[in-house]
Amino acid sequence: MGLSSIARAFAFVWREPAAFRLSLVPAFAACTLWVASMFLALRYVPQSIATWLPSLEQHGRGVSLLVDLLVLLVAAPLGLLLTVIITPVLCAPVLERLMALRERALGLPQRRAAGFVRELTCALSSQLWALALLGPVLLLLWVLALVVPPLAPFVSVLNFFVTAAWLAFSLLDYPLSLRGLGFRARIALLRRSPLSVLGFGAACVCLFAIPLFGLWGLPVAVVAAAELAANLESGAALPA
Repeated sequence: MGLSSIARAFAFVWREPAAFRLSLVPAFAACTLWVASMFLALRYVPQSIATWLPSLEQHGRGVSLLVDLLVLLVAAPLGLLLTVIITPVLCAPVLERLMALRERALGLPQRRAAGFVRELTCALSSQLWALALLGPVLLLLWVLALVVPPLAPFVSVLNFFVTAAWLAFSLLDYPLSLRGLGFRARIALLRRSPLSVLGFGAACVCLFAIPLFGLWGLPVAVVAAAELAANLESGAALPA
């Protein structure tokens, strides 16, 4: 159910014109934010460096180009990291609309709004609990691979599945927060079919690992999360 929900989400986004148009918004927003971050870095950081170290200007244009290159090399990954963090928050209304379209296509009744405060409280508390529980595990695995290199392949497998569980929990946060489900209620829901949840997370890890494709993969993963959440709540498979 978890793996197949990703395949059905791709088909849904591709064949539904409204869903396809909405799915392009996060990618466009992410590209805009990333380019803007690098432009601002190249526009203002070299000037600041020149102000702090005026002696650099005496070494000619070559040093200035080198400074610009170093700034770009630093700004590109940092800007990408900020983009990955900001884009889901910025595009939350678009992702919510995509979930509504998928739920309507599945024939589900319109959900009752939990209220902004309730949704925000559920989302924050659940993410903090996930960080508290899974964050130390990932840190321990990283230290173990560093201290005992022969265990690295085994640790990599464990790291993949822990990351898959975390990613599944984070993506399911979208539909479950809109329903106002707290952390304990979510755990009880996910325990109904842990293999489906883990399979969904593993598919999303592979999806986001594809270079430049993960930006379009976010809307697809959220659409799949909406279906998976509905399946878990109903306890029965839903029609595609």
